[in-house]
Amino acid sequence: MNNSLKIFTLIFIFMISCNSKNELHQVTVDTNTKNNEAVFNKTKVNISENDSIENEVKSNKKIIVLQCSNGYGQNDFNRTIESEISKKEGFTIVPFPNRKLLGVTFQGVFDKKYCIPIIEKIDVDYIIMTRFLGNLREGIEIIEEAEEDVIWGYEIKILNIKSMNQKISISKDNLEEYQDITTDIERKGKNLLNDIENLK
Repeated sequence: MNNSLKIFTLIFIFMISCNSKNELHQVTVDTNTKNNEAVFNKTKVNISENDSIENEVKSNKKIIVLQCSNGYGQNDFNRTIESEISKKEGFTIVPFPNRKLLGVTFQGVFDKKYCIPIIEKIDVDYIIMTRFLGNLREGIEIIEEAEEDVIWGYEIKILNIKSMNQKISISKDNLEEYQDITTDIERKGKNLLNDIENLK
């Protein structure tokens, strides 16, 4: 083989080798680009999901219902209120934290000025306060012990922790039986929810 042919052959092999490397590099770049796009898109989805979850958590309003201020044994009263509030998406009832409130006066509270020690101990957005209206003997523990001539009634107050604005929401007096209170709360549940949502 003469020198010219040898040189031509070497140049030809060199060119083929360069083209193969370029094609390989191109394939590698394209693959990496697709992988990067996939990772980026996946990251975007994850960030979007995390933002959505975070926004959902932020949008949840935490609400606590204090014991009835002048009827400490009436758990049904609170359960009815909590049940109505739980119907609203974005409202979360905080279970009553007895341990956290050790040493804090939370009984007999029906005004924001008495809520400060409670607020310092718990993380909520709204406090719901309640009291009986009518001629019920204060602090009565058992409904069956109530005299026959008792006039029943109730009043619910909402406190926005952030603004410290409070508002009387739903109420009713001159009721004949205790059960009439829970029935009235259930009937006016939407009004209570609207008042909580609109108290800024």
